[in-house]
Amino acid sequence: MKKKLLTIGLASFLVLGMGNVVMAHSTPDNSGQTGLSFEEMVPFMQNMHPNMNEQQMEQMYQNCHGSNDNRTAESMQFQM
Repeated sequence: MKKKLLTIGLASFLVLGMGNVVMAHSTPDNSGQTGLSFEEMVPFMQNMHPNMNEQQMEQMYQNCHGSNDNRTAESMQFQM
């Protein structure tokens, strides 16, 4: 009985874990792009940086995320 419960618990853990991995690596449109575009980020950035104009925010965004047709590209600048 204990082996059966352990097996069911382990199988459930693996299924849920794999589901989380797949979900974490997926994007809403499956284009391979991650994150939000600059246009989508402007309201959040204005909230966090009220003294910056839009040109300064766009430059900061480009420095952090790079550019790929106005979509975010995974940044290669961040290191552990």
